[in-house]
Amino acid sequence: MKIVPGTASQALGARIAAELSCELVACEFKRFPDGELYTRITGDVEGEHAVIVQSIRSDSDLVALLQLLDAAEDASKITAVIPYLGYARQDKRFKPGEAVSIRAIARSISYGAPALDTVYVVNVHDHAELRYFQVAVHELDASPLIGNYIMNMGIEPASVVVIAPDEGAAELARAVAAPYGLDYEVMEKKRLTGEEVEIKPKELSIDGKNIVIVDDIISTGGTIAEATKRMRERNAGDIYVACVHGLFVQNAILRMLHAGVKEIISTDTVESVFSRVSIAELVAKELERGVEVQ
Repeated sequence: MKIVPGTASQALGARIAAELSCELVACEFKRFPDGELYTRITGDVEGEHAVIVQSIRSDSDLVALLQLLDAAEDASKITAVIPYLGYARQDKRFKPGEAVSIRAIARSISYGAPALDTVYVVNVHDHAELRYFQVAVHELDASPLIGNYIMNMGIEPASVVVIAPDEGAAELARAVAAPYGLDYEVMEKKRLTGEEVEIKPKELSIDGKNIVIVDDIISTGGTIAEATKRMRERNAGDIYVACVHGLFVQNAILRMLHAGVKEIISTDTVESVFSRVSIAELVAKELERGVEVQ
């Protein structure tokens, strides 16, 4: 097995290779003067099991992934690890003529290389989206890693309340909190505009409690900022934010910190300075398990 990291997941690819004690394959990425992306696998993957690690946060990330799949055509087997599956939230057609974008992306990846055998993704928006892939696809759950990080922050567990800012994050909050016996609650959210939301807390007492707001994806940070303000109004203690996929677009970081967030925590599915939790061991174990099954 050889690990081939894409442009968006180079640090994570290196961590996965270290966990598996296998070779990290070098690649070359550049742009032509006209803006087209050039990709080359400079290491040798001929006859090998090539594991391509590449999140899709942008159009360029998708192109890089497709090019890597094509460049690895001489591998005996290809596994694609897509830690963050972009376009997954564009999973329905609301108006005539709209593209179901995740379907288009999944089809492109599925037919990206004849040797592509398996795809791994992490905490997708909706598991139903995976039906569009034409190869075996497995979803990995990073919530236990977030729960473990919280328990090792040095905060008294009895003082911690895990909060889901809306129903969409309810299962994630439960998965983070339940194994450690932490209290958790789900807030009620009403979206006013693309960036503005109205959030109403429920009845759980949080006076003096340390709050961990968890979500699968943080994009603009509007929901988190509004939830933080509501927690402050109810005399919460320190407020932390944890997510699987930290996109942090526009002024998301400033918005959350200004609202009163003490610390921002994300995994390295999308690499940033806030990637305090690595999914490398989780991915490595799944890759090993896949080899053992075969």
